[in-house]
Amino acid sequence: MMEFPIFQLERSQTLYENSVEINLTESGVHPACVGDLVDNDLGELLSLQLGYGYTDGTPALRQAIADWHPGAAPENVLVANGTSEANLLALLSVAKPGGHIVVITPNFMQLDGMARALGVEVATVALRPENNWQPDPDAVRAAVRPDTCLITLCDPNNPTGVAMTPNSRGSLVDVAEEAGVWLLIDEIYRGSEIDDLPAATAWGLGDKVIVTGGLAKSFGCPGLRMGWCIAPSELVSRMHERQDYTTIGTGALAQYLARRCLVQPLRDKLLQRGRNILRQGREQVAEWVSGMPGWSWVKPDASGMAFLSYPMDVPSDVWCANLRKDTGVFVCAGAWFGIEGHIRLGFGVESDHLRTGLARISEYAAR
Repeated sequence: MMEFPIFQLERSQTLYENSVEINLTESGVHPACVGDLVDNDLGELLSLQLGYGYTDGTPALRQAIADWHPGAAPENVLVANGTSEANLLALLSVAKPGGHIVVITPNFMQLDGMARALGVEVATVALRPENNWQPDPDAVRAAVRPDTCLITLCDPNNPTGVAMTPNSRGSLVDVAEEAGVWLLIDEIYRGSEIDDLPAATAWGLGDKVIVTGGLAKSFGCPGLRMGWCIAPSELVSRMHERQDYTTIGTGALAQYLARRCLVQPLRDKLLQRGRNILRQGREQVAEWVSGMPGWSWVKPDASGMAFLSYPMDVPSDVWCANLRKDTGVFVCAGAWFGIEGHIRLGFGVESDHLRTGLARISEYAAR
């Protein structure tokens, strides 16, 4: 029987509706509304037939996703139920029981746990704050074995919010090509670059590159459960075959709204909305950290999360559990992402919500 290692998911909606608790686990932008995606002319939406439709995504949606990844074509796109399903389908399509993958941490640990459950051996390579959370290509190269099939990381990174430099991105592509292994980069936070940096993608940098993404974080639409994978067409075909055994496909309504999100001018409007929220939140956290002796962070380039090093000699999961019990503030433990001595808190939430949460953390830390 397969056993799945338990890792923390962001099941937070119930907590958010509870006025007693302050949920700072969200790592993206405060959600948009359906009204932000559709205008007053609802005729097209109301006439939408709720059949199975295109299980791999409508041609218009796959074209819109491809357009956001220079050099991609619709046949390079598979639409999935969130980036999580896209990651799973990619893993199922390239890894075999008894094989080996390399996971660069800290990271969202879905692929690590899923691979282990499927009988795939996992090696981890750590990012270091003193290196500004940039990957060390020599360390990654040393972790690759003859039976390695995949190297994976998240860029911009979860939980640090730091984006890879062009040099780092290119170095990882070189390592993958030298070894003849796939490089999967989860780009769920692409588009959340706070300082209006270009939304860089690894797609097109090499023949063995896979990128995944979705609308949950930068676009502020997690409720659509809409993600995708960009990969060589042969791999996309294999993934689509496996999707028949997972969810069959995504919903027609979600596909319709997702296409609207990804077509201009709404795409830029949603991403700019997100940047405005994230910029304000990051400033709040920066001011707060400056008044917390012994605390430190690498200021994030993107996303809605701060990865904070704290000075107490307490395991992060214990620290977070006690924080929640004593103050009602819910944050993520660094251990959930493969690194201790840190917490991750989301700053893409409403300003007053964040201010209250930070104040409670200050009080708790002082005690």
